[in-house]
Amino acid sequence: MDHSDREHVSAAINFFWGDGTASPESVNERSAEVVYTAVIESQSCSASMDLVPRPSGGKPGLSYIVKQVAGIGKNIAAGNSQTYYICKLQVSQNFRSEIHMALKGI
Repeated sequence: MDHSDREHVSAAINFFWGDGTASPESVNERSAEVVYTAVIESQSCSASMDLVPRPSGGKPGLSYIVKQVAGIGKNIAAGNSQTYYICKLQVSQNFRSEIHMALKGI
C-alpha cells in the first residue's frame, strides 16, 4: 500500500470513527478490511450503491479492497460521503473495537 492509499484509507476510517482515529502511518491492510466491511454495511443501510461497487463472485482480494477503500477515502476527503448519518453512527458503533484493534496490529 503506497502513501497515497494510506492517506485515503485513513480518511475513510476518520469519516466513521472521528478525526484523529487513524493517521496514514497507522493504516494497515487489516484496518482497510475493517473499514471496507463498515462501508458495505453503511451502503446496505443507506442504499448508496455508488459508494462501493461490489465485485462479482466470492470475497474480493486484498488489493481490490485497498483500491476501493482508497477511492472511498478520496471521495470522502472531497466531501462526497453519500451515506445517511444514522447509518454512519450505527456502523461506527458496530466496528469501533475492531478498527482500534486493527490499527494497533491486533
